[in-house]
Amino acid sequence: MKKQKAILILLLLLPLLFVLYLFGPFILMPFIDSSWYYSEDVDIGSLDYSSVLTKAENAGYEVEGSWPWPGNFSGFEPGDVPEVRESFGSAALVQNIRLNYNKNSELMVFVCENGPRTRGQACVAVSNLSHVDPGAPLQLSEFPEDFWMLEKLGLLFGPDENDSEKYLEVLKKAAQNQTWDAEIQVNESPNFPAVYAYLLENSDNSSYGSGLGFNAYPTEVFLKDGKRLGSVKYSIPEAKVTTYDNGNRYIVELDSSGKVKLEIIMHVGSSWESIPEEKYRAVFREMFEEMGLSPEAVDRFEFFHSSSRIW
Repeated sequence: MKKQKAILILLLLLPLLFVLYLFGPFILMPFIDSSWYYSEDVDIGSLDYSSVLTKAENAGYEVEGSWPWPGNFSGFEPGDVPEVRESFGSAALVQNIRLNYNKNSELMVFVCENGPRTRGQACVAVSNLSHVDPGAPLQLSEFPEDFWMLEKLGLLFGPDENDSEKYLEVLKKAAQNQTWDAEIQVNESPNFPAVYAYLLENSDNSSYGSGLGFNAYPTEVFLKDGKRLGSVKYSIPEAKVTTYDNGNRYIVELDSSGKVKLEIIMHVGSSWESIPEEKYRAVFREMFEEMGLSPEAVDRFEFFHSSSRIW
């Protein structure tokens, strides 16, 4: 009798468990889902990136940055180059510089990937796209002409001929013991203002090889008679500043070039709920004011609302 009762209970439970398996997530969804507000990015103009983040921290906001400040250098300082500061802000860094000899070979300077990222150090490499065997050393015949190399090394690291000749000799020796390209490390940073002036003066056209915005590394490409003269890849610091109001998370995402996105993630279980526009704009205006940004800039953002962050 007990065995028959157990079988009967099991037969009754199986359909119920099957229904819960199929529809349980849909039943629980309203209790774990939340509403969401978001904007597209807006360029609010130049800003003092480090100052904005410092003020945000002092105001008690949560601050999460791609490049913590100060320090943790992930690129070369651009120096006094107004065009770069105007385009990307005061905290932008130069990630790499490429100078092209022809369509195949180039001289590249970049932040060394191995070891500590310290100021006053750079990696220099010579590569040739026509070098087809990645396991074989770069041949000296695949190097740009010596006169070109000496000129560009002087441009990058100063006009001292002895230094340029020393770097070229070390690069040629490195090529014998390395594969694919020739790479060395030097204990000085490139003279970026001089390089940028050279690219501006000797090019007749320039453009950006990648889109601007969040998580982007824009590359400025310089052309001469339709051929690539050189390029510069930039790192643009970005951060998220967060505060909470009535259990809802307000997020200001910004980068040093002045591009800003706004977001609100409402509390768990808020699916299909909403916040009056006047209310959430007031919260963002207060955040902007505390961060040293113009509160009026909040009026330039168009917000989109989704009743669910899961669907």
